[in-house]
Amino acid sequence: MNTLFRLFLIISAAVIPWQAAATTVDLTRYLRTFDATASTDVSDRFIANPGTGRLIVTGGATGVPATIELNGVRVAGPALATGDEVPIELAEDNTIEITRTEPGAALTVRIKQPADVTLNVEAHVHFNTNVSSFETARAFYGSLGFETLSGFPDTNTLEMARAIGINTPTEYDGSKGEAAGGYLLHGELIGVGGNAGGLIDLIEFTIPRNDEPPYARINHLGMASAAMLTADLDADFAHLSKQGVRFLGPPATRADGRRFAILQDLDGTFYELTEARGEVGEESPTNIFALGHVTINVSDFERSAAWYQMLGYELTRPLPETESPEVAAALGLQGPIRVRGAVFTHPVAQSQLVIQQWLEPFNAGQPYPLPINHLGINRIALTSSDIEADVAALKAQGVTFVSPITPCCSGPDSWGSIVAFFDPDGTIVELVDQPFMNLMMRIMRWFS
Repeated sequence: MNTLFRLFLIISAAVIPWQAAATTVDLTRYLRTFDATASTDVSDRFIANPGTGRLIVTGGATGVPATIELNGVRVAGPALATGDEVPIELAEDNTIEITRTEPGAALTVRIKQPADVTLNVEAHVHFNTNVSSFETARAFYGSLGFETLSGFPDTNTLEMARAIGINTPTEYDGSKGEAAGGYLLHGELIGVGGNAGGLIDLIEFTIPRNDEPPYARINHLGMASAAMLTADLDADFAHLSKQGVRFLGPPATRADGRRFAILQDLDGTFYELTEARGEVGEESPTNIFALGHVTINVSDFERSAAWYQMLGYELTRPLPETESPEVAAALGLQGPIRVRGAVFTHPVAQSQLVIQQWLEPFNAGQPYPLPINHLGINRIALTSSDIEADVAALKAQGVTFVSPITPCCSGPDSWGSIVAFFDPDGTIVELVDQPFMNLMMRIMRWFS
């Protein structure tokens, strides 16, 4: 591609924002699972688009072990064969009544409905890692080869505090700037290989403070780990082990051929050191050259796969369902491993997510609650070229938001905005609309 044509593309990107075409996704509008010990009847409400949907009920040896009413109309009972799909009519606001007829039988009730969703999501900007001590954490990440790419304000408006789930007023007295009653933190955007190598939003919260440790197991529900790509896994494993970096186990090879090892930062946050081809800077202390995928553990793969496809991610390849004992040991687990999952790639910036449901070993823990100050990986941020339109489109699909769209990151003089919302399990995703950052990321994509 010649220089003149590249310049034309860059100018076009600056003037004409990228807009996605409508994506058709088969969303799970309602999901309820009863184990064999559950005997309580259920009355629930859920949001959908007015129109046709499908009811799928599984459980019981022959027929469905329950009767189900939707908006006052009986739609399923014991005469229905388990696994059959029943056409139903959905309203915007729906009520469902589930009455167990066989309390000893397991039961799953799912309602699905296709939806056409148009979003303006362009790229994965960064993921956030909260730490207990910024100074020591910054030195640790520096020993891996990460450099400071940008800082950001330690204090902010009350609106920004509420945008990340902080109840105001807090005990912050305003002595460090901005309004009293907000948050006080210190952080930097750090990366390897410049912005194009990916960014970590590294933060220590002082007010409000939360010193609870990150997830103890890598199969915990939520944003459990993120990948760092290394050009020489064995060399980095040996070097970092000598430096005292904790690994869950020795390097191993997954069933799909990927070699990896799991390290933890000083607070215990998990990172997957994954071997890949790449160029490493001459001054780098390790062979880590970029950030890779973020892994999100979910309670129901079918539901979450469609939900993240709604954000523009496309299923690239499924994950192997089972793994070897060596892989289990590298993950810090014992016994057999069974997952249902896949790698998803965003077509605009090629950022990747691993979405997986752990079948064995199962972990019933919940994702980090609000506010977004828990140690560990708390959220992932995606750029949007039209945040107002995207929020409206997501609300129409029943997505729950933490706050209204909020100016970011300097009050009325802000040149961008953010908004956070929950995935189906309560994991936090954030939209960021910052025109300068969007433009820079487009320019980097043209030259990459």
